[in-house]
Amino acid sequence: MKTTITIQKEVDIRYIKVEVAVRYEEENIPNDFPLREGDTWVATIDIDNASIIAWPKGSVGRLSMKVCDEGTYTLFDQNFDEIKTLKNDYVPNSLLPGSYGDYIDLQIDEKGKITNWLASPNFSNFFGEDE
Repeated sequence: MKTTITIQKEVDIRYIKVEVAVRYEEENIPNDFPLREGDTWVATIDIDNASIIAWPKGSVGRLSMKVCDEGTYTLFDQNFDEIKTLKNDYVPNSLLPGSYGDYIDLQIDEKGKITNWLASPNFSNFFGEDE
């Protein structure tokens, strides 16, 4: 007889990929904002270093926008193996700066570092009590 079991294992979560829809055209972010792909902003963040991978050096920016429950957030380990995805979900503000699960607010310096990164980020939005 087959059954499903839950196995706990320790993982080293290293990256989060953020994919958020641009809801209000250029009112949210300009068309030429780094890492904007049409009507979506897509970025991979190194959690330990609070830095955006592939951020164009010398660019300074602030991504402050209302996302609500339309974002996709994927956690990866150090080898970029997927660990967990929240699809069409609220902003995981336990990990990403912002508020109320509706807003993301990233202040990014010229090296791609998020200067307002949370002092104690955690993954509580990704893993419930049963996981």
